[in-house]
Amino acid sequence: NNESPTKTSTSERPDELQPLTSRDPNSAAGSITSRGNDSRRVSSRSSKHAVLSPTRSYRGIPTTTGNATFLTECSFGVAHDRLVQVITDVQPFEPHWEELSHIDLSEKKIESVARLKEFLPHLDSLSFGVPSSVRTLSVSSNSLTALSSFGHLLNLENLDISKNDIDSLRQLSCLRHLRELRADANKIGSIDGLERMDGLVKLSLQGNLIQAVDLAQCRWTRLEMLNLSQNHLDNISGLASLPSLIALNVDSNDLTRLEFTASMPKLRILRASHNRLQELDVGLIMNLRTLYADGNVLGGKLQNLDRLAKLENLSLRNQSGGALALRPRDIRDVKRLYLSGNPLPTSFFSTSTTPFYNLLYLEVAGCRISSLPPTVSSLFPNLRVLNLNYNFLDEADVCALLGGVNAPAAGSNSAGYSNGLGRLRKLMIVGSRVRSMKKVVGLLSRLREVELLDFRMNPCTLGWYLPLLVKDIPGALQPSKTSSSSSEPATSNSNGAESRPRDTWQELDTKFRRDLPDDAYIGRLAYRGLVMRACGGIRMLDGVEVTEKERKKAMGVLKGIGARKRDGGTGGAAGKD
Repeated sequence: NNESPTKTSTSERPDELQPLTSRDPNSAAGSITSRGNDSRRVSSRSSKHAVLSPTRSYRGIPTTTGNATFLTECSFGVAHDRLVQVITDVQPFEPHWEELSHIDLSEKKIESVARLKEFLPHLDSLSFGVPSSVRTLSVSSNSLTALSSFGHLLNLENLDISKNDIDSLRQLSCLRHLRELRADANKIGSIDGLERMDGLVKLSLQGNLIQAVDLAQCRWTRLEMLNLSQNHLDNISGLASLPSLIALNVDSNDLTRLEFTASMPKLRILRASHNRLQELDVGLIMNLRTLYADGNVLGGKLQNLDRLAKLENLSLRNQSGGALALRPRDIRDVKRLYLSGNPLPTSFFSTSTTPFYNLLYLEVAGCRISSLPPTVSSLFPNLRVLNLNYNFLDEADVCALLGGVNAPAAGSNSAGYSNGLGRLRKLMIVGSRVRSMKKVVGLLSRLREVELLDFRMNPCTLGWYLPLLVKDIPGALQPSKTSSSSSEPATSNSNGAESRPRDTWQELDTKFRRDLPDDAYIGRLAYRGLVMRACGGIRMLDGVEVTEKERKKAMGVLKGIGARKRDGGTGGAAGKD
């Protein structure tokens, strides 16, 4: 895929730990002990399964499925009667069930606890008896604490305890067979209790309170994926003790250093964005495929980048602490390059004499680029997506970009002439200094595969569209973590509202277009028609979808304008819809 992947886990970025999934028939998702203001509903389907109970009702209360059969109703009626019987057996001398705060339903062989909340509205603690044979257990989004016991679940291989109130992992030290552990969004302060788990393959502790990690004390020789993002890490050491590590995520911490003291040949993905890294030496991780280090203080202190011959994705957005120093040899094999928010000299595009044949995606938004060399189009012959938003480029630079500086004269033999960025699919030059589109439109026909063009917030298009703000442009000065894979500019209304979905933008633009004066409306439609005629495959122009209806209308307007020019007449207003 040639699109820009988002900064969080997506289908295009395989570096995130994926949610735990059942690996075999012995998998389950259930609750150990639930404490909180609201009761938790749990059910057991067999001796080896523990799953959250479906939220169905019984006897006159509508079900969530809407098409429950008579047999299903009977089944829930039996389960209801069985639950009443079990509660009566467990608490035979308690007349007021609504006052019960704890109950033990383990080993009662009940099939469902649906409507348990109705019977025991103030239940605070529930023991349900998860079978010891369970291998996969998910108890996320509950109220578990460090007091919850897992000692009877020694066969667990996959465990998800995310979004609970756990502040320690010591109670997991007995789980010797654990292979995957997800404990995101808790209150965990250290990795104590996990050091001797030599079978761990995937570990995610995202969104906790960990400040320091010494991996040299761990026996994680099989660990492949480690996610410590969104903690308070200011020190991480001992990475060399993880010989099998493939993906490391330490985004959004307080790290000032990240050291690799020994070769790590299996490491493919490193994410260290939004820290305070002042230097980074990648010379010992030579097989790295993806490096994301946005929002640090690297400047010119990213060392041995040229040794990463297999690097495909490189993101260094928004560095502080000096100008970003990148040499052509540092990025010669990169496929996707993100440099937005870093001042780049004009020489960045002119110092290389060898084209970047592998580069498919280039994002240099908000990089203070004031001009492009005449040969710029020949540097990126295979580029698919180019984001030049919020720079200082004019129509001459755009023409150079499209390969129009040394174009052959009319009627001459154009054999061997470079067609510029002929394979480009998306070109974004929002917020520059393009004053006239006349020459530009004439060269757009060279973009044979283009699907998206965006020239909003340039002098030539001002007044035709709603205004945009910098913060609304994914990948501009403030890269968005939720940007779409295509990195298309999101939009806002004129009051600076937050980014809106594309369909909302379409609705806003429709109203804005209908309110335009006739001359401005015809000017916009004629401009869009010229672009559509030059780029037959265009689908999105200036953030507005190109429809067949608009295409026909624009072609009619262009024909009418041409006829009036020949007759010496004046243009009239086209009907708005």
